[in-house]
Amino acid sequence: MESNLQNIVVEGLGEVKVKRRRGQKSTTLRLSKSGEIIVSTNYSTPLYSLRHFVSSQKEWIDDTRQKNGLLERIEIFDGQIIAEGLKFKFYSTKKEGYLEELSFAYRKGWEYIKIFTQEDDFVMLGGAERVELEKLVVKALRERANSVLPAKLEHRARLMGADYSSVTIRNTSSRWGSCSSKNDINLSLWLMILPQDLVGYVLIHELAHTKFKHHGADFWNEVAKFEPNYKILRKKLKKYSGQVWW
Repeated sequence: MESNLQNIVVEGLGEVKVKRRRGQKSTTLRLSKSGEIIVSTNYSTPLYSLRHFVSSQKEWIDDTRQKNGLLERIEIFDGQIIAEGLKFKFYSTKKEGYLEELSFAYRKGWEYIKIFTQEDDFVMLGGAERVELEKLVVKALRERANSVLPAKLEHRARLMGADYSSVTIRNTSSRWGSCSSKNDINLSLWLMILPQDLVGYVLIHELAHTKFKHHGADFWNEVAKFEPNYKILRKKLKKYSGQVWW
């Protein structure tokens, strides 16, 4: 079948790839391995119908991305975060006016940020520019964390029958989370760079503290009820502590 490819933007979901094929009778939607939304349809379906169709599937798309660990992209352009997500890209403007797409590697606390321009080529960004880029990264992570973590915590709390007073997102890398004597829970925005199973463990850990203010047998039994593999995850989490990468 002959096909034609175009991109549309759907509010709340971002860019959607549309494949039009002659002879296709229905409109279908799927997610690629990277989480990209792909819609297949015929040549007569109008764009407003496609946007409505994709919007109607938002809950399924979000759930599927979450279950599969699929992440959207954050793009930093002229100091602005123009899309939510966790994969960072850095853009610089060439003299000719074109944009050069760059990726960067960064570890919290580094004096420099290494920006890769090609596979074997990179530049080191330091000083005020490095500080500014770190601010953008923290801002993006905070926005993402505020939109994701409270809902995740609430969902886990309902499953565990746990009551907490409040949840606050903080820029802390020494502790992934904490629970006060009044059941106020603090979560690190750096949780957003962890695998989903580790995020889930941290949430269960802090919610268990709403019932037990210690790390005794009762506490770990409570954790085990909702995460039987907590010992494996706890050991895995330690490898990330103090090693904030992306």
